[in-house]
Amino acid sequence: VNVSVMELLNGMEGIDNMVQNLEAAVDEGLLEKAGPLFMFAHDSIQQSVYELTPTNELVKLHVDIGLMLISKSATVSKGLIEQIFASAVGHINMALPECPSSSSVDGSGDGGAASAVEFTSSQHIVFAKLNLKAGQKAAIGKSDFSLAEVHLKAGISFLPKNSWTDQYELTLQLSDEYANVLYVQRNLDELQSHVAIILNNAKCMGDKIKAHEFTISAMLQKGSEHLALDHARSVLDSLGFPFPATVGSETVKGIVDSLVETTMAYTPDQLRAFPLMTDKIPLQAMKIMSAIRMQHTFSSPTLFQMLACQMMQLTIKHGLSVESAEAFANFGYCVNAVLLNYGVGYRIGKLALVILERLKATTRVARVYFLVYGFLSLWKEPLQATIEGLQSAINTGLVEGDKTITLYNQSIMCRQMIIAGFNLSETRDKLLRLCWEMMYDKSEHIFSPAFHPTLGDLYVVMYLTGESTDEVYSIFGISPEENEKKLFERYSATNNASVIQLVYYHRMLKSFWFRDYETVIECCEKYVTFKTSMKMLRITDIIHIVFWGLSSLILSRRRNEKELITEGEEAHRKMEFWAKNGSKWNAENKAFLLEAEINFAKGNTAKATTAYEKAIESAHDHKFINEEALACELFGIFCIEEGNLYKGNELLEKARELYEMWGAKKKARSIFYL
Repeated sequence: VNVSVMELLNGMEGIDNMVQNLEAAVDEGLLEKAGPLFMFAHDSIQQSVYELTPTNELVKLHVDIGLMLISKSATVSKGLIEQIFASAVGHINMALPECPSSSSVDGSGDGGAASAVEFTSSQHIVFAKLNLKAGQKAAIGKSDFSLAEVHLKAGISFLPKNSWTDQYELTLQLSDEYANVLYVQRNLDELQSHVAIILNNAKCMGDKIKAHEFTISAMLQKGSEHLALDHARSVLDSLGFPFPATVGSETVKGIVDSLVETTMAYTPDQLRAFPLMTDKIPLQAMKIMSAIRMQHTFSSPTLFQMLACQMMQLTIKHGLSVESAEAFANFGYCVNAVLLNYGVGYRIGKLALVILERLKATTRVARVYFLVYGFLSLWKEPLQATIEGLQSAINTGLVEGDKTITLYNQSIMCRQMIIAGFNLSETRDKLLRLCWEMMYDKSEHIFSPAFHPTLGDLYVVMYLTGESTDEVYSIFGISPEENEKKLFERYSATNNASVIQLVYYHRMLKSFWFRDYETVIECCEKYVTFKTSMKMLRITDIIHIVFWGLSSLILSRRRNEKELITEGEEAHRKMEFWAKNGSKWNAENKAFLLEAEINFAKGNTAKATTAYEKAIESAHDHKFINEEALACELFGIFCIEEGNLYKGNELLEKARELYEMWGAKKKARSIFYL
């Protein structure tokens, strides 16, 4: 214990100088002193003191210490206030049994197990409030949710009998805070039991909204998407905002079309001055809608699109709320998916960031950034910059305790790092750590919904580096083949097309980098077979287009099948359009490389040479080392086939060096010279 703390206890139990008495104990060998700290010389001494002191006296002493520290806290320096408060609450909580039988208060009796000593009703309330404050400080100030759980459990245990009646606001606040901590800690079974008690005792819909949000979130985390959607629909119906069980794509398209013009009329300055949402019912509806996140609705894309539209309609009519930032990001995503207007979707996503900034909505940052930097910004901003945005989302999500969306941000960031040419060894390490974090129950191997797609990314990276997958298999017990099987099973269970597309995407990557172009085309054809109405611009879509185009052009030469050139020309048109109207940084080198291969296939040697050189230069300037290596490799093959062995081998050597720098050691070893 610190000297500064002990000095605050002077006068307690008739002792005027606590430090002097402690010094005497040091002389007797009972205590040791290190600077300003006193401690027992041995744990057995502390244990003996505790065992020799009657329980009631010991508990009373702890409570008296806690109360005195709180009474003296106004006299201490700012640097010590946090320490004094934490110490005081810790002493007070020693009055509770070590293992309370329950941490939920159901309104029928005590909030928890009986205390070792009797307290007055007012003391119960004071101690509950102190723990509420301590729990909030731990969660919000330190992001220490384990400590927050301890304090909130204690606070609930201190609540007096019939607290839902006599101390309603305090009981509701403790219960809501505890529900949040349970959600962050992924204690989903206890969370569902706990929120059921809140829903049974809360007086009005406004007081039940958080419990409904947590109920929906818990169902989604447990993979019960249909139950979650049914629950959300039931709540929205009771609020007077009915949500259809099914909705057609043409209906959604009409609503999106009608909202685009209104949304695009807003400027950042207008949104900074836009009225705030004050009507309680729309605010409650916005919270319920925001609980349904995009990644849980892939099996029914029009459902998410309709939710996004309804959130936009509420925002336009009733004003801004913190959920409005999500509404704009979600709607931008829908504009991409439904109208394929990526420029408009990007601009709407930027407006979402304006709302975030205006409302200081840090709790929504990770969710909004996931959409803005994981999808919408690809159209306009350098891919490397979107990765920076996703890292910012991860940092904020960790602080706010939103682990679920943080994991999704990490997953998509790693996927974009592979394509952006980040060092594969570093990306592999990130993916391995991420997969470990996604294994929620290490003994039972219970995984996050994003685990198997992320493990697929890890196996692709290791295929390129040439490393053994034995270590990964020893940790997770899932081989690459078994992982694909799990994804197929998930598709069968959920009809989530994006899951099965990732299987063919991963196969396509491995096949392309090792020149198995026939398999690339097979995978690309399978990929589009599972396309849904959600035709959004994802990084997987972009690479799918480019690799399908390049593979078709290469095979057109090998097989002398001129009709395959059409697929390459279509890919070139898309990349050229993107480079001119969206991101020159991301698309230019890809467009040049496709142009080079088109001219190679058509026998236009001079034009092909110029385009290859431009592709190499553009990839280098825009920091795509992987695509610079690819352009050198394909240009080298072109030169060799045109009879220029020296230049061809020189380019292949350059490609090999670049692949080594990228970290694709197995790919580098596959480069051969003529």
